[in-house]
Order: sequence, then C-alpha cells, then structure tokens
Amino acid sequence: MPSPIECLPVEVFDIIAIDLDLPAYNVLRLISRQLYLLSFSSYAKRYFSALTTTLGSASLDRLVNVSSHQNLSTIVTILDIRLLNHRDYKVLAKISRVGIFPPPKRFPRVSGVRQEHISEEATLYDDVARNEFPKCIVERLACALAGFGNLRTIRFRAHHSEPFGWRSTTMPEGDQLFRSRCYTAVIDAIIKSEVNLEEFSMAKGKRVTTLSKCANLIYPTLQLPFQALRALQHRFSALQSLTLSVITAYNGDARVPGWENGLSNLIAAAPLLKTLALSLDRNSCISHYSAAVIRSLSLSCRVSELSSFQLVNCSLHEEDLTTFLSAHSRSLCQLVFSDIRLLSGNWSSLWTSLKDAENVQCLRLASLEGARSPVLFRRRNKERPNITLDAMKVGRPMAALLDDLVRVCNVEANLHTVGLDVD
Repeated sequence: MPSPIECLPVEVFDIIAIDLDLPAYNVLRLISRQLYLLSFSSYAKRYFSALTTTLGSASLDRLVNVSSHQNLSTIVTILDIRLLNHRDYKVLAKISRVGIFPPPKRFPRVSGVRQEHISEEATLYDDVARNEFPKCIVERLACALAGFGNLRTIRFRAHHSEPFGWRSTTMPEGDQLFRSRCYTAVIDAIIKSEVNLEEFSMAKGKRVTTLSKCANLIYPTLQLPFQALRALQHRFSALQSLTLSVITAYNGDARVPGWENGLSNLIAAAPLLKTLALSLDRNSCISHYSAAVIRSLSLSCRVSELSSFQLVNCSLHEEDLTTFLSAHSRSLCQLVFSDIRLLSGNWSSLWTSLKDAENVQCLRLASLEGARSPVLFRRRNKERPNITLDAMKVGRPMAALLDDLVRVCNVEANLHTVGLDVD
C-alpha cells in the first residue's frame, strides 16, 4: 500500500523536498520506486541542469558519465568551468602526498574538489604546465559537450576572487599560462564537439556595474588561428551573449603588429550577438594599452543586433568610444561604463553623442576618470562615484536626462574632482 507521501502531487512533493540537502534528498528518493519516479524530473533539474568542472580528471569523467546518461544528458543547459589557482593546487598536492583522507585539519580546504578526488585533481596544474593539456582535457570535454544536446551556456572563469596579494602586483606567470592553455583547450573542445552556444562568459556573473571572478586571460590568448576562428563561427552562429575578460597590460611594450585585433576578430565570430561585456584589464592595474583595443573595435567591429553593452576596466579615447556607440546607435538599449580612464576628449561630448541612440533606456556610470580628473556624481548632497539614468523608471526621455547631465557637467574645466548634481 502506498505511503501518504507517495500519493502527493508532484508540486506538493517538490515543496517538501526543496529544503533537503543532497544526501537527504537521495535517501528520500530511494525509499520506493514510486518516490524515485515522482521526484526524478525536479531532482534532475535541481542537480544536473547546471554542471561544474575544474577540468581535472575526476570532474571531466563525471561530465562524460552524465553526457552518456539517456535521461540526464538532455537536462544540462549550463556548464560552469571554474579554474583553481596555483595555491589551491599546492595544497592538493601536499594532501595527495600525505595520503590521509579526509585530510588533516592543518590543510586548508579547497572548495570545489571532493576529498575522494583530490589525488586525481592535484596533477592538473603540472600537466597543463608541461603542455599536456590537449590529452588531459580536450578529448573528454569534447565528448561531454557533444552529449549535452540542450547545452546553451558555458562559463569559463576563476573559482575564487583574486588573492589579496595579486591586487598590487601582476598575476603570477604560472597562473597566466595555466588559464591561457585551459582556455585554448576549451575552445578546441567546443569546436570539436560541434555544440551550438547561446552564451559564453569569462566571468561568474554581472553585478550592477562590475564583473565578478573574471578569467582575466592575457591578451595573446584571444589571438586564435584563422582556421580556429572560422570553425568557431559555426559554434557561435546563434550566440546572443558574450562576456570577455582579458589583460591588455601583459608583456608591456613587447607587442606584435595587430595584437589589438584579437578581441575584435573573436566578436566578429558571433554575428547575432545581443549582449556584449568587456573587461580589458584587472581593476587594480588599468593600463593605456586597452585604448588600442577600443580603437580596433571602433574601426572594425559591427554587431547589428547589439542591445546591451558593458565596458569596464580600461583606458580609451573619447572619439573611439563615440565611434563605436554611433555605429550601434539604432540597436543599443542599455549601457554600462565602469572603471574607465579617459585619455583624450571629455565625458560631456560622449554623453551628448548618446542622444543619437534613441532606444537607450538605461545608462549606468561608475568610477569614471576624465583626462585630468575623476568624475563624482552629487546626489542628495552626497558625492557618489556612480549614477544610473533610467528613463523607464523616472518616466522621462533619455535625451532629457542626458541634457541634465551635460548641463551641470564640465569635467575638463577643473583640475580637481568635479561633482555633478543630477536629479
């Protein structure tokens, strides 16, 4: 005779199970065949619609196993690739050498790695450093991607925020190499698997004006060979959202001609793009090199359906950004500018030019610097580094809001910080 819980409607059972952790949920499902079947749909969506991997051997094997499962492979829509740093792998290597599981408490916990998988995960950093990444990543990742029939999103990003010690220095060379080679392996796997994506991101997510846990790849990594770019066009043919995070300050003045075009070429592989977010340096180390990338975008990048554009952590010339925005004025609806340093021109001219973009409904500005001074916005007698102009929210045309902004602003007239009163 069925128990009372077995007779519940699926919707009621889901409400009961929503607060259960995974072990408790598994026990409940195994009580009877009826409960197992009753809970399968919600269980699969809860634990398999979004999968994570560190690209280590154990996590790749799990992806392959899920992709070969008839009922689970079609549930997966998001793959979150989370990269550990060299400190994490040092800890994993030490634990592996000790060989005691669970590890002694003197070892810090490395989140994202199960205790039973530590020995397999610990070798990835050294394998990639020895240029063994095609063998240890591409084949299995491509196999998994090919099996996920409904996969739409891939995130390639850091598992943790940058360690405090990195904020005042450059990223360690070993981590730069590790992330670059992992990215190359992921792109190779995407091409080989023939998966069609709608979103590719190098960040965990978008906050109001910033990106979190970015991959921060050195810029040469985005300079893909022609054949790879051509193949990627098919995989990105339906891509609607692209978030890129690079370090243009890498390697100083040692540049090859055309280095700044790598990012533009990658964007060109996604002709149906609607959302584009770019971070061109680390927040703590914004260089003048990013201005060359913006100039390349202004000259060669045209995305006919671009509706949302976010630009953070870069330096630029006002003329170049104006050119890019003017080229997309018919389609743009939302703009976000944060942590941007103006090398020439002025913000007032840029805001004036935005009036030509008649469809823009929301403009977010934060931590901007003019050619000679930072920009502060004064609101309710308090100075703030950020402001949002939302035409829908206040019920006024964006052109009128921009006129108000320009009217009270003359950023270049003062060598000191300038306050802007905006209603």
